[in-house]
Amino acid sequence: MLLRILFYGLPLLLAALTYHEVSFKTDLSTFIVSGKNADEALLAHSMQSGNLSRRYLIAITPNTNQPLEPQFIQQLIVQLKSIDNVTDVWRPDQKKQALNALQTLYVNHASSIYSLHPEEDLNTLFSTHGLQQKAHFLKQALLSPQAALIKPIALRDPLLLTLNGFQSLAKKFKSQPTTNYQNLILETRPSGMDTSAQQTIQQAILARFKALNHNLHYQLEMTGVPVFAVATQRLIQGDIIKISIVSSLALILLFLWAFRSLFQMFQVFTLLAIVILSAILITASIFGYIHGMTIAIGATLVGICIDYPIHALVHTQQTPQQPPQQPPQTIIARIWPSMLLGGVTTLIGYLALGISGYPGFQQVAVFAASGIVIALLITRFMLPALVIQSSQPVRIIGIQHWIHLCQRYRKIGWVMIAVFLLAASWPLSHLHWMQDMQQLTPELDYLKQQDRRIRSRMTSIEPGRFILVSGDTTELALRHAEQVYQRLDQLKQQQALTEYFGLFPWLLSSQQQRLNQKILKAKLTPTNIKHWQEALQQEGLSVIKLGHLNYPFNPPLTLDVIFKTPVKHLLDSRIMQQADKTIILIGLSQHRPEIIRQAFSDWSNARYFSQRDLLNAMLNEYTQTAKKLLLAGVGLIMLLMLHRYRSLTTTVSTLLPAVLAALFILSSWAIAGVAISFLHLVAFLLVVAICVDYGIFYQENRGGNILVTYQAMAVSMLTSALAFGSLLAAESTSLKILASVVSLGVLIGFMLCPLIIQHSENAYKPKN
Repeated sequence: MLLRILFYGLPLLLAALTYHEVSFKTDLSTFIVSGKNADEALLAHSMQSGNLSRRYLIAITPNTNQPLEPQFIQQLIVQLKSIDNVTDVWRPDQKKQALNALQTLYVNHASSIYSLHPEEDLNTLFSTHGLQQKAHFLKQALLSPQAALIKPIALRDPLLLTLNGFQSLAKKFKSQPTTNYQNLILETRPSGMDTSAQQTIQQAILARFKALNHNLHYQLEMTGVPVFAVATQRLIQGDIIKISIVSSLALILLFLWAFRSLFQMFQVFTLLAIVILSAILITASIFGYIHGMTIAIGATLVGICIDYPIHALVHTQQTPQQPPQQPPQTIIARIWPSMLLGGVTTLIGYLALGISGYPGFQQVAVFAASGIVIALLITRFMLPALVIQSSQPVRIIGIQHWIHLCQRYRKIGWVMIAVFLLAASWPLSHLHWMQDMQQLTPELDYLKQQDRRIRSRMTSIEPGRFILVSGDTTELALRHAEQVYQRLDQLKQQQALTEYFGLFPWLLSSQQQRLNQKILKAKLTPTNIKHWQEALQQEGLSVIKLGHLNYPFNPPLTLDVIFKTPVKHLLDSRIMQQADKTIILIGLSQHRPEIIRQAFSDWSNARYFSQRDLLNAMLNEYTQTAKKLLLAGVGLIMLLMLHRYRSLTTTVSTLLPAVLAALFILSSWAIAGVAISFLHLVAFLLVVAICVDYGIFYQENRGGNILVTYQAMAVSMLTSALAFGSLLAAESTSLKILASVVSLGVLIGFMLCPLIIQHSENAYKPKN
């Protein structure tokens, strides 16, 4: 009685603990790979929780050829700023912010931030011709429509050194015709991966826009890390709901059809509830949370863990009814060695997920391993005392006929297998391997296209491609970046690069600023000042106001000072700081990747970084690892079985149905030209790990009746096929890959057992 209370009350206790103690996540940050080195890890961290992750790019476009109304955009900005957890909204107008910064900040540091090549630039400037050109330019600027901006700058910086770096800046950004569209940048307080908060913000953005756009003149599009995160969350949540509903209904119907007992169904599903909830608690205790994708993939665990109580129930129900009838404890103890070996081989397949190199699967491995172990222990030590034997034995139609058919035509079957192995050799040698990681997420292609469309209107930077410049301190990183600028200028001359986007002229290292001041001081000689005054007189400009060149030599401008101004919006996404590392991202326009990569191949503090190339390199690495795991997993399973059977022939015949099932699917996909990824290979290992259970049960036949054993195998096979097959209801391509490979594989492996394994009653007897 106490055992029954514990068994049926445990799910409620575990559910309460799960509700109060477990933190659930649905974002993909767990599944994002940080990179192979500290620089890439810092970049990935910034994209997940830094400024990059907290910003939206919003595009407003008219539905007609009518121009955008500035008043509408201004009202929209005000409304968006009023949303909770929105810290700021601004137009990505680099020119306007540069002009404001020139007047308020940079004019005070004209003597320090004017050039990357001060010696060369000042030699040209302080030549007779150079000073005449500068005076002529100053006159034109003071007579231009921008005179209101130039005049206060010229009074403190007559040589207009402040404008030196900014003259080329305007060319780096495309002009934004406000008559066709308007882009906005919205920054939030929560991280982009805080999907709950971001979903609320996105709903508020659309609501505020809809309220203003009552005439439906405009449409709004958004992109950014928060948009992808929320879309992925919805995708995963939808998949979990669909998979749970489909798999639950399918398994309930299957169980009622096979056992025709509500009580036994309730008993088995109680066991599964204990297993799943325990696995969730164990996984959360190790990782601190559990991911939605872990639950989605782990839902297939239902089809695996249910195998053990199924074998127990089928064998206890179909024991001879005449006395002496054996108690459930004796029957389950007899088949326990087969269940244990089958559980260990299945564990090998799931544990391969944890070491496949794909970070998110580490949780899946822990989830599955703990679930399988708990299911085995409950089936062996709790279920025997709870089983109520039924007089209605399990009968799956056609099972007995299939066994007899395989026994009768075994020779023909072996000939067909030999022909298949010969025919499969060619397609298996011409497998098409997946080269692009983005092929695993086609369900998000609409967002990727929208992202490219919005970003193409803002800058000509190629997204996801940078020069990463690192330094132990911000000062060192800035110095290294200044060396990179020189190399990039050379590459521009070689036409390997169209343009680049660094921190200059916004910021230079303190070392470079002091050098600029030193060289400028040396050039401000009485002779040069006299020549400048003569040039002013020739242009009819005031020598009294513009001719004395009394430049202030202030302390170097620092990043902390800049971050207190609106210029912060321009720089905080290009520089990332930690206690022991600073990384500067130098954006690249159209370029030749191989030349750029080669140019920095021997640099210790700078490297070419392509996010897409990194993902594809990791895809290749995962694939190579999965190949090794597939071979190692099969080898380890074979060693375990050799230890059990002490016979190579018995081991091979037991393992062969599982291996042939995987080979059949792999060769079929090769013939169809399907690109094979590491996920396929991991799924093939799961096929082997699950199907070998069928070979073990069929080979050992510990229940003493091969028909009963195969009936139990049939029910367990159907549960596994349905559990994995339910993943086909998901939108996620990764889940569909696992579903299509494993569900078909377990069916084929089950069907091959009677054909390959030459069985005779009591062919395997333990020594004791």
